[in-house]
Amino acid sequence: MNLPKKLAFVDIETTGHSNQYDRIIEIGIVRVEDNTVVEKYQTLLNPDQHVSPFIEQLTGISAQELEHAPSFYEKKDEIQQILEGCVFVAHNVRFDYGFLRSEFKRHLTPFTMKHFCTVKLSRALFPQYRHHNLDALIERFGFVCSDRHRALGDAQILWDFYQYVQQNIQQDIFQSAVFGALKRPSRPLHISEEVLDKLPESPGVYSFHAKDGTVLYIGKSINMRERILSHFASDTESTKERELSEQTHHIETIITSGELSALFLESQMIKQIQPLYNRKLRYKRKLFVLFKTTDNNGYDSVTYKEVSKVDVGDLSNILAIVKSKRQAQTVLRDLARVYSLCPKILGIEHTVSSCFSYRLGWCKGACMGKEKPIAYNIRMIQAFSEYKIKKWPFKGPIVITEENVADEKTTSFVIDQWCSIGNCKNEDDCSIQNEYIFDLDCYKILVQFLRNPKNYKKIKAFESVEAINSFENVS
Repeated sequence: MNLPKKLAFVDIETTGHSNQYDRIIEIGIVRVEDNTVVEKYQTLLNPDQHVSPFIEQLTGISAQELEHAPSFYEKKDEIQQILEGCVFVAHNVRFDYGFLRSEFKRHLTPFTMKHFCTVKLSRALFPQYRHHNLDALIERFGFVCSDRHRALGDAQILWDFYQYVQQNIQQDIFQSAVFGALKRPSRPLHISEEVLDKLPESPGVYSFHAKDGTVLYIGKSINMRERILSHFASDTESTKERELSEQTHHIETIITSGELSALFLESQMIKQIQPLYNRKLRYKRKLFVLFKTTDNNGYDSVTYKEVSKVDVGDLSNILAIVKSKRQAQTVLRDLARVYSLCPKILGIEHTVSSCFSYRLGWCKGACMGKEKPIAYNIRMIQAFSEYKIKKWPFKGPIVITEENVADEKTTSFVIDQWCSIGNCKNEDDCSIQNEYIFDLDCYKILVQFLRNPKNYKKIKAFESVEAINSFENVS
C-alpha cells in the first residue's frame, strides 16, 4: 500500500466552535503532490454574522476586513477545485472538515473527502509527549511560524510537520502511522462503500436492518456518519458489534434538528419497535414506583408498587422510579449500605429482632429504637436525593426550540412538569395534548439537557417570559 500522493493541508479560522451556528472567516490550503507544494491558497470569508473581540484579537482579523471579504458561496468552487483529488489533512480534522462540510451543505453542494488528523499522527509517533497542539509542535521541532492563528500560516506548519516526520522517522514506522490515521472502519459485508459515503454528518437517529427488514438496532448521534462507522470500527473487539456488522443489510437515517430531538426520537422508536440489540433501553410496560411511608415509631420507610403509568400529581411524593422489582431491591440495598439505613425498616429484611446489619455495625439501631427518628429520617432524605424526581424548575410550560441550519430543520417541543405535551410549527401554531404522560427516559433526557447552560438560549416560556426567570440549577 502506497502513501497518498496528493495531500491538502488545511486550516480554517471561525467565529466559534459550532459548525451548526458559527461560520468560517478564513481558510488556508497547502496542496502537495508527490511531496512537492504545487499551490497555496488563502482567502478571508465574510461570515455574515458577529465576530467576537476574542476572535479578532486571537486571529488579528478585524470585523471591518470581513465586511468587504467574499462570501463562502462566492469562493466555494475555488475551494473545491484546489481540494479535488486530495486527502484532506488538518490538525483536529473533525473540526476543520466538519466546518467545511457544513458550509458546502448550506449551499446544497456535496462534499466528501478521505481525511486524516495530524494530532493522531503526532500521538502515534510521539506517545511520550503529553501535548500535541500546534504550539507544542512548533516548540518541540523548532518550526518557524510568522503568522500563527492565521489559516495559511497554520496550514504551512502541518506540511512542515509532515515533512519532518517523513524525513526523521523510520520509514516503516512513519507509513504505519499514516495508514493508521487513514484507516477506514471495516465495512459490513452487505453494505456498499457508496452507502457509507452518503451517510449524513448530521444529528439524527439511525437504524440497522436485517435482510428480512427486521430492525436490529436503533441509535442516535450529533454526527450519524461518524457514529455509524464507529460501530464497524470495533466489530472485531465486541461480540455485539461483530454480530451487527454481519447481520446488517440496510441502514436508514433520520435527520433531526439537534441532539435533543434525536434523543426523544430514539427513545420513542426503541419503545415502539423493540430492536433486538437495544437491550438496555428496551421498553418496560410497567414501572416500579417507590413511595415514602412512615412507620408507627416515626421512622421513614419505603413501599413500592408496579404501575403502568405515573401520575404527575404524585411526583413530589415519589422517592424513586425504577424499571423492575429487582432494580428497586438493589437500590434499597445499596442505599442501606452507603447511608447506614436499616434493611428491616426498608422492608428488604424480615426479622423479629434487630437486623443483621445492626449486628455488623452498619445499621445505627433504628430497628431497636436506639437511634432517634429525626437523625434517621435526615439520612433517608440524603439517600434518595439522587433518585427523587426533581421539582419542575419553571412556573409553567416552556418551549424548547432546536434549529439545524445546515439541514433546514427546526423543531419546538412544549414541555411541562417533565412531560412532552406538544410541539410547535411556529409561535402561533402549537399542537397541545391535554393528558400529561410522565416518561422516565424523557425526564432523564430533559434533566441532562438543562444541566448545560448553553441550552438556556433554546428555552422560552410557552405563555409568559416569567417562567424562564424562575429557572433553577437542576444538577
